[in-house]
Amino acid sequence: MALVSPGRAMCRIALFLISLGFISVFGFGQKAHSGMEAATRASLPNTTPDITPSRGIGPFDAKQAQEWGAAAEVLCAQSRYAEAEKLYLKLLEEREHNLGLNNPELATDLNDLGRVSFAQMKYQQAIAYYERVVQIMETSKGRTDMALAVPLDKLTRTSQALEKYSQAEQYARRAVAVIEKNKGPEAAELAPELIIVGDLLSLQKQFANAEPLYQRAVKVVEKSAGNSSVETLAALDGLATAYLEMNRPAEAEAAWRRALSVQESAFGPSSIEVAGTLAKLGKYYFDQKKFPEAAYCYERELFIRSKLHGETSPDAQATLTEVARVYGAQGRHADAEPLYRAMLSAKELDTVTSLNSLAALLASRERNAEAESLYKTSIAVLDKRGFVTARRPVINPADPPPPLLAETLDQYAALLRKMRKKSDATKMETRARILHGAPSPTDGSAANTKKTR
Repeated sequence: MALVSPGRAMCRIALFLISLGFISVFGFGQKAHSGMEAATRASLPNTTPDITPSRGIGPFDAKQAQEWGAAAEVLCAQSRYAEAEKLYLKLLEEREHNLGLNNPELATDLNDLGRVSFAQMKYQQAIAYYERVVQIMETSKGRTDMALAVPLDKLTRTSQALEKYSQAEQYARRAVAVIEKNKGPEAAELAPELIIVGDLLSLQKQFANAEPLYQRAVKVVEKSAGNSSVETLAALDGLATAYLEMNRPAEAEAAWRRALSVQESAFGPSSIEVAGTLAKLGKYYFDQKKFPEAAYCYERELFIRSKLHGETSPDAQATLTEVARVYGAQGRHADAEPLYRAMLSAKELDTVTSLNSLAALLASRERNAEAESLYKTSIAVLDKRGFVTARRPVINPADPPPPLLAETLDQYAALLRKMRKKSDATKMETRARILHGAPSPTDGSAANTKKTR
């Protein structure tokens, strides 16, 4: 019987293993005695982990995840939401690979992604993230768990941002049902959700359906926090609006008056919150042709806004317009005229400020002629008594020029000197000194001459 060489025997063994499917690759070394080692290595499974493992298995670096999360929060604080979103997506993918697609721990990453999507006005994308949070929670905790109220509220607000009011209403009603199931029908947590449903119904013009929800919210707050709690304010405002739309003006007035009383007690009689309700009452009375009551509300609102923000602030000026309008409706034209003049004066000052800013910009770009034209326009608007053009300017204490005129003359004089118009610049500087209350150089020299004599 012929003997088989060791090398040929190893080849036969390898071919036999291949035919059975035990190995797929077989390599030979140049030396015959290394053949068995090669066959053994080829038959071992690949123990190197896949960099994209299947869902639910794979490595998870908790330290790396923590660093990504912290970096994403810093980016959010800087309003760099697109960059934060990329990090949150990485976190979600890592956790999915490690924990699976339905693990409750994914909710944190999904909520973060919903938040940054909302901040970027990617509302539909945010809804997808929040809906997945709800699905995961339903699977792990059940359909009525209290924890569902939070993502349902986020879905409500996001749908409202998309003006999908009917869809938002469904989410909000489900949040109400969850809270009722867990906390009871009179729980304090119910009030905000009831108000949200009422607001959504009002947006859909379903005021009759909104009314009982607002009323229920008021009762819930009264029981949990008292009759004068500020938590009643949103519901009272919703009720007043609904009553007006349903042509029940007396009930609307009562709701706003109660809201006013709550605000005065909680925030003080001269608070901005009180001013807001006075504005609503003022409009209500004006529409009802109750002009004395409307005048009272608007006058009081004007006092508050002028005190808090200044007489020339935009909100004070808007209220001034309403006061003048009421005076006109009452036939009090003599009272309305100075108010309209004050409004025009305030608007003129705003116009001059804008003109001066543009003039300064043009001057900085060496467009001096254009800048000079703007300063002349500003002076013409401000100098109604001819102070600047007078040969011997004198200030009338009863009707002085506005302080902005002196500032404008200072800027104009600087431009004139830059343009080498020294005579005109000196004239503007002299008048500016008078307005500032400082003696002009000519006045000082005249006084010195008298002393010498």
